[in-house]
Amino acid sequence: MACSWMFKSKSKTSSRHAQDKDHTDTSTMDSSYSHDIETLRRREYPTLRDVTYLDHAGTTIYADSLIRQFARDMRSNLFGNPHSASPSSELSTRRVENVRARVLSFFHADPEHFDVVFLQNSTAAIKLVADAFSEVGPPGFWYGYHRDAHTSLVGVFRLAAQSRCFESDQEVEDWLRADGDRVLGKDHAELSRNIGLFAYPAQSNMNGHRLPLDWPARVRESSHAKHQDLYVLLDAAAYVMTAELDLSEVESAPDFVALSFYKIFGFPDLGALIVRKTAGEVLQRRRFFGGGTVDMLTVLENTWIAKKETTLHEQLEDGTLPFHHIIALGAALDVHAELYGSMANISRYTCSLAADLYEQLGSLRHANGRAVCEIYKDPRSEYGDAKTQGPTIAFNVRNAQGGWIGKSDVERRAIDRNIHLRTGGVCNPGGIATFCGLAYWEMRQNYFEGMRCGDDLDILGGKPTGIVRVSLGAMSSPKDVERFIHFIQDLFVETELPAPRTRLFPSVEAQSLVESLCIYPIVGCAGWRVPSQVAWSISERGLAWNDEWCVVRLDDNSLLDPLTHPRLTTIKPYLEVKNGLLRLVALNTTSSTTEAGCEEVNISLWDSPPERSVLDFTRPQADPYQAEEISKFFTAVLGVPSTLARFQDIRKLRRKGHAGACASSLTMTTLTEKEQRTNITLAQPYNDWRSQRYMRIGTHYFELSGKPTDKTGGSATLVYLPNPYDRSPAAQNPTIRVGDRVQLISELESRADPALQVCIASKHVGEHICPVWDCRKDFALADQLASHLQAHRSRPRPHKRITATEKIIRDSSIFLKSTDSVALSAFEALKVVLGAVGSRVR
Repeated sequence: MACSWMFKSKSKTSSRHAQDKDHTDTSTMDSSYSHDIETLRRREYPTLRDVTYLDHAGTTIYADSLIRQFARDMRSNLFGNPHSASPSSELSTRRVENVRARVLSFFHADPEHFDVVFLQNSTAAIKLVADAFSEVGPPGFWYGYHRDAHTSLVGVFRLAAQSRCFESDQEVEDWLRADGDRVLGKDHAELSRNIGLFAYPAQSNMNGHRLPLDWPARVRESSHAKHQDLYVLLDAAAYVMTAELDLSEVESAPDFVALSFYKIFGFPDLGALIVRKTAGEVLQRRRFFGGGTVDMLTVLENTWIAKKETTLHEQLEDGTLPFHHIIALGAALDVHAELYGSMANISRYTCSLAADLYEQLGSLRHANGRAVCEIYKDPRSEYGDAKTQGPTIAFNVRNAQGGWIGKSDVERRAIDRNIHLRTGGVCNPGGIATFCGLAYWEMRQNYFEGMRCGDDLDILGGKPTGIVRVSLGAMSSPKDVERFIHFIQDLFVETELPAPRTRLFPSVEAQSLVESLCIYPIVGCAGWRVPSQVAWSISERGLAWNDEWCVVRLDDNSLLDPLTHPRLTTIKPYLEVKNGLLRLVALNTTSSTTEAGCEEVNISLWDSPPERSVLDFTRPQADPYQAEEISKFFTAVLGVPSTLARFQDIRKLRRKGHAGACASSLTMTTLTEKEQRTNITLAQPYNDWRSQRYMRIGTHYFELSGKPTDKTGGSATLVYLPNPYDRSPAAQNPTIRVGDRVQLISELESRADPALQVCIASKHVGEHICPVWDCRKDFALADQLASHLQAHRSRPRPHKRITATEKIIRDSSIFLKSTDSVALSAFEALKVVLGAVGSRVR
């Protein structure tokens, strides 16, 4: 059956863009309107002067004449609360009902078959439907939703007895063609005698992909009995911004349509739910009622309710309507028709403009030929085709090395250019996960790493955590496209590549290989060997998940010392990162030492115990788990009342302004040495470790902070040295794996390695600053600072007045590490300098 409520006219500009992708034919686009677009912008949108506004998917811009008309209306009339018979109330009632009828006409919906419920926004409309379905009796309702659903649409699943997320358009198509429980799914078969709700967006608010609008009709036409129990909810908020929604075919239309009018007109801030009256009985099941929805209500002695029965909207519009906003909506409908004629005109214009922007963004290249923008277009979409794609583009920017440029960096620079766009997760979790390649466990790990909505943690695990979104509206212009393309070209396209740096010394062949990697998640417990095919993440804190937990006493939360509690080594960890689990197994346990059922316990990687309110920064902060099964496991294995504790997250402590945290480094040994707790084991020994200062493993540099000695034998401590100027994918997701090549670098050789010098300098930035108040020079190394302070001592400057000698000495401890012998010498030198200068001043 043909579905006439689908968008009626395919864009006529697709073929033009196929022939000429490098030029925007503004005359063709402007011909969609009766006004020249630049003239229209100057007259109706003065707020857009000197502004490039590219966030119409968030809200479009209101016209100046709309505000003037609404203001005249408000000044000329007295509008009262509609729930009364006074002249002012009657006027408000008539105007509200007139606008209600005009809204139905705007969407070609017959008032005999449809009703409009005014609400705050599309989210409120979705919630109204969800609340009504949640009133369904046992066993509840089944809920199906599309991957592209807005967060508000996803949230309905929390009220459903069972739910399913369709991961693609094709999966929905297969489901609609299904005959039997095999494809419908066992979950739906269990609810075969109850109702269901299938919801999806008409257009993805993330990338503008437009989904098939014939799905509601196909649900009703399905021969499968279970499809007949389904209602369809269409989220049209993003779609109706620039497309015509035609509901003239009643049998093809969705049961419920949620939308927001500010997406179409810019003002007022108002939403609506359009309901097929045959589906209205489901909404009438809701038990809550508000003022204005009942004809009679008793509360004394016995309670009794008589709900209104005249119209559906009277039963669902709780309390006083936002009647001023609804009156403003009438003015918006007038002005919109005057300026643009029809939604079909807007669709042709914006689709053409978006196709040009897409082509230009996609053609941008760095000097080495790499694409600048990675655009997230659905495979079924085609820019310029109004049936499959709206005027929205989601993308991320890459540098010439192939690494990502953070979305927050793009947004900050756009703000400097007075360009308004949207970045982040844009309330579309399914789209972000799909196009950014984020698995469930990666998103959980990102949250654990500190990522939150609206923050600037743009790249985690080598993948972007969000996107950059630009969206066009009815009043967008070709100049907006031109300015944005110039913005990307000027700031992110690398037209010249840096010349390769030459080394003063020839590179040395790899002297060894990584034989094995071992993680020790719990201090004092056994280790877990990383599979040889797995690349393991590293950071300034060391290997991922290393020294993340410890074991503490139940009485005073003190850490158990592995030397006095050797049974800690009988606890064997297994890291299942993709499952989000740390599995602990008690080895060599017997019934006499361990209670039955206590041989194994699972710990969530993503959930941390509650933080302690009393903090003690004299030792690393660890929060004990409260679960009885965890304390029972450790108490049984160790014979001491104890439980597991997790070191507090470094990011949380930094946000609170605290410095205490457990920061681990890597330990390394060779196969010839027998070390009980080593992270990295090398395939062959070195004979000249004592003369080396740095090490390169794979593509990453490390500092040997604890070099091998006669006492330590073949073991050493490594500190990872990130390169802040390396923007390659490997640098954005640093990992090491078994088989990586290892190379030792001496102090002399390090000076000939530009990349290593950058790593060394970046490590010490801000750590060695001269505390003399009129100097404040920054040094890479502590010994350089000590020499500098000696120069201050030999050349005191008595003409400078120092009035707070002791304060400077005290503050210097911020910049000098008192545990470092070199830093101590610098600190003592500072005291001598300040003492000499102070005596001369006095």
